[in-house]
Amino acid sequence: METLLRQYHELVREVEAAMAPLLERHQATLRCAPGCAECCRSLSLLAVEARVVSEALRILPRAEQTVIRCQAKWTSGACPFLLHGLCAIYQARPLICRTHGLAIGYVDEERKAIEVSACPRNFAEDFPLTAADLLMLDPFNNRLASINLGFAEAIGLEPATRVEMGELILTKPLL
Repeated sequence: METLLRQYHELVREVEAAMAPLLERHQATLRCAPGCAECCRSLSLLAVEARVVSEALRILPRAEQTVIRCQAKWTSGACPFLLHGLCAIYQARPLICRTHGLAIGYVDEERKAIEVSACPRNFAEDFPLTAADLLMLDPFNNRLASINLGFAEAIGLEPATRVEMGELILTKPLL
């Protein structure tokens, strides 16, 4: 299991390395900054990411854990890990959270086209995005799925099992 967690952390480093030139390229366009939390929503996580997030929660100061648990219980939609508009688990945030703000590309196999998802605060509808502007997530997501498959098997879960953030925070983690 430790090998799979190391593989996950290596994947995180590779995603961040792929993001670096895009962040530099679009530094004048990106409006994302500490305190911007428009993209921060409660998510469901794959088991391997739920484990990483659970560990990050466990090492937070008790007072922060208490606030996060209250938010998970009483807030709907917003990410319960937001404290004063900032991510309390920033270093352990899931891959999807790491890529917020950038223009993301996905291959739509049926249409044989690239689908683009981009924050409208950073990239207006008429922004001339090219392939060089996109972070293509499919290869990273495929590797994440592969790592998660091994992780889920190691802990006895169905690989497709997803863990809601609120469930992760409010219940004893099964991971």
